[in-house]
Amino acid sequence: MKFTADCGPCLMRRVLFQSRLVGNGLEFEAVKAAAGELAAGMDPSLDSVGIATRVHRAAYDAVRSEDPYAEIKIRADEAAAPIAERLEAIVSSSDDPLRAAIMGAVAGNIMDFGAGSSIDDPDMFESVYGDIVSQGLGLDDVEELRALLDEVPGVVYMFDNCGESVLDAVLIDVIRGMGKRVVGVVRGAPILNDVTVADAERSGLVRHLDRMLTTGKFYIGIDWDDVPPELSSEILSCGLIVAKGMANYEATSGRDLPVPVVHILRTKCGPVASSLGIPQNVNVVKAIRPGRNRQ
Repeated sequence: MKFTADCGPCLMRRVLFQSRLVGNGLEFEAVKAAAGELAAGMDPSLDSVGIATRVHRAAYDAVRSEDPYAEIKIRADEAAAPIAERLEAIVSSSDDPLRAAIMGAVAGNIMDFGAGSSIDDPDMFESVYGDIVSQGLGLDDVEELRALLDEVPGVVYMFDNCGESVLDAVLIDVIRGMGKRVVGVVRGAPILNDVTVADAERSGLVRHLDRMLTTGKFYIGIDWDDVPPELSSEILSCGLIVAKGMANYEATSGRDLPVPVVHILRTKCGPVASSLGIPQNVNVVKAIRPGRNRQ
C-alpha cells in the first residue's frame, strides 16, 4: 500500500505516544528526528511501511530505547488472557469453530496502541471486545479461507500485536486441529507493540506453533524484498499465508505472492479502509489468490 497524506499525522501521533511510554524526557528529540525523516522521505509512490520503518528507527534512536513498548506489551498479553479463555470455551462448543475463533482474533486487532484510531491502554480491551465481535465481518471471506485450508498442508501465520496474539493462538489451535502445520512469523526486532521472539516465548505463544520464524529485521510488517530464505521456503511449503493486522496488510497489498494470502484485520484507519473499498472500523477477512492482488 502506498503512502498517503493521512499516514503522516498517524505516524507522528505514534512517535509521541511511544516516546512518552519511555518517560525519559526525550519526547521533543524523538518527534523532531521523526519529523525530519518523514519530511525527507514522504513520497506517494513509495510503500507506507518503508517510510514508517525509517521514521520509527529515527524516533527510537532519538529516544534511546530499543523497545519503548516493552511494558505495555506484557500488560496487553495479560489483559487478553482471560478473554482468550472465554473464547476457547465458545470455540469448543461452536458449530463453526473456525468462524468463532476468527471473530475473537479479528477483535484482538484493536490492541494497536498509539495509532490514535484504536485503544491506547490494554485495560480498555475488555470493555470494547464484545462490541467488536458483535459487529461481525464487514468483509467476509471465511468460506474462501475454509476452502484454501482444504487445499494446503500448512499455514504461515504472520502475527501483528501483542495481546492480539494471545487470541490468535485460539485460532491457530483450530487450524492445527484441522491437521494443518502452522509456522508463526514474528518481527525480527522490537518495533511498535508487535510480537517478537521474546514476546512469543514469554506469553507461551510459541507452544501453539509447529515452528517460529522472524521477518529478519526491524521493519513495519515485512520487507518482501528482503525475506529470510527459510521463511520463503516455508511459504512455498505451507502454501497459504494468514496475515494479521494492518501493518502486514500494508506491506503485502499490491504484492503478487506465490501463494494465497488471507488478511484478518480491523480497518482502523482511512487509507487501509479505502484500499479495501469498505468503511473504517470494520472487521475484515479478505482472501487474495495469486495474480489477483491489485491494491
